[in-house]
Amino acid sequence: MRHAITLTLLSLCAFSGKVLAEEAAPANKGDSLTAGIGLAYVPEYAGSDKSRVLPLPFLEKTYSNGIFLSTHRGIGYATALGDFKVSAALGYDGGREDHKKNYFSGSDDLKGMGKIKGSALAVLSVGYQLGSVGLNLTTKQNLSHREYGNTYTLGMETPIYSTASDKFSFGAAAEYADRKHMQTYFGVTQQQSTLYRASYTPGGGGFTNVSAGVNWMHVINSDWVVRSALGVNHLTGKAADSPLTQHTNTPMVMTAFIYKF
Repeated sequence: MRHAITLTLLSLCAFSGKVLAEEAAPANKGDSLTAGIGLAYVPEYAGSDKSRVLPLPFLEKTYSNGIFLSTHRGIGYATALGDFKVSAALGYDGGREDHKKNYFSGSDDLKGMGKIKGSALAVLSVGYQLGSVGLNLTTKQNLSHREYGNTYTLGMETPIYSTASDKFSFGAAAEYADRKHMQTYFGVTQQQSTLYRASYTPGGGGFTNVSAGVNWMHVINSDWVVRSALGVNHLTGKAADSPLTQHTNTPMVMTAFIYKF
């Protein structure tokens, strides 16, 4: 299940992964515990033409001093510095199987590519509110497998409609990967290419994908809310040119019931 959760969160558009964390109490505003369960429709891997429905559990404990323990954000600290919000956390990437290990993990379209092992990540983020638009820059730095490389994601979100019980917002994000990350997830070595696909060397860093979609929050009562997201993820540049990429456009759907203790 660990790999299923990680794959779900990493495959979702940045805006849909973000809505779960937003239901937790903001940093430095008292202790809180938030739990949720939902479903996500995501591809078997980035660029796959096959998708599946996966469970999306969520649990987060935040403290008044800014420390948080989260199945989504990892273990870290968040605070506000003037108009900026910053956070640093230790997270985990479940990697990628090179075969369909079970319903929740892997894809047979990756046979011969070799397993990408799970890895500890340093997740650093800074956000800024520009009028009604929230901006966020996040980097995921690989700690236990430096050869897998790092990513940098720039995202934005803005409200588009709200009532007493419902709020709609639009979100978009773009991810940049360094040379090592690009080769790990989209490159095909000469040895890997012997299994029916051409070798491919991205040769450098670049933008891997852009995503956009709509978030919906429905308030049931003071304890329960429903968060949903509908969007599309588009692989671009060297990631789109990879022999592993079967579809460059992938729909993303997520919905979750969330409870505040």
